[in-house]
Amino acid sequence: MTESTSRLRHSVRRLAFAAAGVVALCALYLIRPESSGLVLPEALRPVAEPVIQAIDVTTVLAAAVVLAIVAAMRKLSYGMAAVLLLCIGANLTSAAVRAWESDAPSVLLPSGHVVAVTALYGSALLVSAPRFRPVIAGLGFAVVLGVSGAAALVESTGIFGLAASLIIFAIWWALASTLMLYSPVAAEREERRPDTAAIAFSRHL
Repeated sequence: MTESTSRLRHSVRRLAFAAAGVVALCALYLIRPESSGLVLPEALRPVAEPVIQAIDVTTVLAAAVVLAIVAAMRKLSYGMAAVLLLCIGANLTSAAVRAWESDAPSVLLPSGHVVAVTALYGSALLVSAPRFRPVIAGLGFAVVLGVSGAAALVESTGIFGLAASLIIFAIWWALASTLMLYSPVAAEREERRPDTAAIAFSRHL
């Protein structure tokens, strides 16, 4: 099997996974299963509230910019695009679902905080160096669990709301990771491209 054929098969699988996620998300809000909020100790609420408050637009944007810089430093041709696609796409989808399904019970609605954190988590895995991925995977998973628990306490998010948050993340992660499959191809194409006069002059200097 050639590399291009393997890449195409992986792309088809991930796009099919994204399509299945869209279907699952639509089915969730068509069926609207009965659900209640997760039962967690109220004693943890003073700890959960600062966690939720720390995840705001400024924090998410700053983290996304840092990840985009990492992608640029690692010379990942599509890295910045993948980070923006995942972070912006997931967060906008979460906001859109909450707006369109405003009459749905709050326990069924996705948590914007969980979506934001999982999008950053997925972006970090996409652009990080392979030697750092096990650490990022472990720490990131613990952070996602902590934010999910905090959202259940502060936002009264239920099990189906958390599931919706993860489905939204999974859809956009599949799309962003599909894009990253072709990043090496773009890098090779860029290396074969002849230098312009300006680039050649800058290299000479």
